[in-house]
Amino acid sequence: MEVLTTSTGSQSLRIVPRKVASSPTLELTDKSKRTTSTVSVTSTVEGEYTKLTGTFSLTEGVSYSFKVKDGLEVIYKGLIFCTNQTDLDKYFVNKDEYVSDDTYDNDYIFA
Repeated sequence: MEVLTTSTGSQSLRIVPRKVASSPTLELTDKSKRTTSTVSVTSTVEGEYTKLTGTFSLTEGVSYSFKVKDGLEVIYKGLIFCTNQTDLDKYFVNKDEYVSDDTYDNDYIFA
């Protein structure tokens, strides 16, 4: 699974496709809405990997599936998760949604 952000700038995926394509296309499917869009990507070979660079329009906390195609042939399938959290080892689904109350008013009054 690849992890990308909501950034509107250029982002990259490193994959190992079935074959190297000179001008691949990337089909991105939002798994919650079941909508598919095509993303224009550029491809460069880096050792054993193919690096796909493009501009993605992603939503925080949403999972996407993607297919890389060479013409009509699918050469790679994968998953993308979108998050802006940087420390992925401590990823928290409800970050900034739950706030604990540290003020306590548990005073006992004895009469």
